[in-house]
Amino acid sequence: MKITILFTLLFSILAFSACQPASTGKMSNTGAKASSNGIKQTTVEEAKTAVDGKDVQFIDVRTEAEYAGGHAPKAVNFPLDTLEKDLSRLDKNKPVYVICQTGTRSQKGSEILLKAGFTDVYNIGGGTSAWTQAGLPIEKFENQTSKLDDRTRMALLAALADERRSEAEYEAVIAKFGDVRPFSNIVNAEKRHETFLLPLFEKYTTEVPKNEFGKGKTPTPATIAEACQNGVTGEKVNIALYKGFLEFVKEPDVRQVFEYLRDASQNNHLPAFERCGQGRGKGSGRG
Repeated sequence: MKITILFTLLFSILAFSACQPASTGKMSNTGAKASSNGIKQTTVEEAKTAVDGKDVQFIDVRTEAEYAGGHAPKAVNFPLDTLEKDLSRLDKNKPVYVICQTGTRSQKGSEILLKAGFTDVYNIGGGTSAWTQAGLPIEKFENQTSKLDDRTRMALLAALADERRSEAEYEAVIAKFGDVRPFSNIVNAEKRHETFLLPLFEKYTTEVPKNEFGKGKTPTPATIAEACQNGVTGEKVNIALYKGFLEFVKEPDVRQVFEYLRDASQNNHLPAFERCGQGRGKGSGRG
């Protein structure tokens, strides 16, 4: 009798152990579990908390049609089929959270990012399906047309011109004073900003204008201090520009890009130039 009970207990322990999920790696300091290949696995709840509270990048690698049909707020569409050629739009120095429908394509997308040199990559388990089932908010792009009203079209043109102006001004500073920060960081961000705007021109059949801010067409300040102050002024103008546009732009994808660019100027670029203008850490700053 005792032997029978012993074998029963032993069988139960072994069966319980076999049912437990296998560990895929160490836990990261964010709570996400890092798999053996370096990709961190995270839940939809953890991802939402990170996206809402940190300076991170959030991409949806599903098709454009799937994305338009319903996606997590703040997620930017980077279809898996074209992800590799669009990597220049992302910052390797910032965390990237990747989502798809169920977690399979986002795993593949995460592998592409890791291979390209991104080091802080999070795959969101369960994808948009799990996001929806958890009762988290979803955005949809419905009844979109291929054309913009004149006011929104002019806003798109003005946004591109302002991003190009900033890039040209910061390039001129670098050409005169060398690879100084925060200009060297922020100029790369401005280049990425243009790549976010250009797909909107294609989608809404708007002709991309010639860049009027070419090399040598932008005045160069006499000193770094003056350049920093110009940067402060320029970023404030940029922030006000997007705030004004967001009062009337209705297209969700255009609004999403404008909000992202406004936040980049307000939360990153402006503080960096203000520190630069105050002489704290000359030649330093974050882009």
